[in-house]
Amino acid sequence: MILPALSILIVIAYIDWKQRRIPNSWLIVLAGWAACYAALSPAISLDLIVINAAIGLALTLPGFLKGVIGGGDVKLMLAISPLWPPIQLLLVFSTGILSLLLLMSSAHFISKMSLITAHYPASTLSATSLQRGLPLGSAVAMGAIFISLFNFIS
Repeated sequence: MILPALSILIVIAYIDWKQRRIPNSWLIVLAGWAACYAALSPAISLDLIVINAAIGLALTLPGFLKGVIGGGDVKLMLAISPLWPPIQLLLVFSTGILSLLLLMSSAHFISKMSLITAHYPASTLSATSLQRGLPLGSAVAMGAIFISLFNFIS
């Protein structure tokens, strides 16, 4: 049941990576799917959704108030709050942030290598990507994929 949500998150991640913004239309689609999933899943309760919404706000609202992340990132965390139990939601967020930072730092390292930059000077994974801000939507999507794969395997 999580597969459609992952597909939507991948689209959001791509848009966020390219434009550093998350369209409300995609957030509405994701929130609608998450609401349907929560309504049909016996494991999801209103208490769990409220706890996850509080976690999502605690993780993103301070960054939004400081101007570090955008409003779409806050809305994204609220939209995915019905999809996982609280511990897994924290894992989705932290795994996503760590994997994105690893990807971007690797890209920065590779861009410094003269052999690679001679052939690919306009790489989409350049050091300027990090200067435009951290694409939290991309991070959340990567974390969701990793956690969902881990849940599927175990």
